[in-house]
Amino acid sequence: MPNFVLNFVGYFEGVKIYESKFIDHGHGITLPNFGIFLSPETFSKQKDLWLVKHEFGHILQHRELGFIKFYLKIGLPSLWSAIKQNLLENYYHQNHAVEREANDKSFQYFDKPSDWPIARFPINMSK
Repeated sequence: MPNFVLNFVGYFEGVKIYESKFIDHGHGITLPNFGIFLSPETFSKQKDLWLVKHEFGHILQHRELGFIKFYLKIGLPSLWSAIKQNLLENYYHQNHAVEREANDKSFQYFDKPSDWPIARFPINMSK
């Protein structure tokens, strides 16, 4: 794979997947209508498909809310939460309500996999 800033690496559930050396391992960014952006080898070498499924949960949120509501209700709070994780020692981004909701939606979409990594991608167990 050429070492470009952004590499298109395929589709996941019909969504374009890109990888970039500028995204840290274990992190992703979902921009509905554009795609899911991940660190190198996350999707192309299938090194972290749980992260891909989590990010796809944001696509499911977008499908439910639409473009404007998604960015206002999900995108901005998620971005702020990710920033807080980098600033605060005991803050865990994946516990933010919009992140848990993305996990819930993905967990449901993929038929409640028994090996879902709950500690990493928390879900609401009542569902």
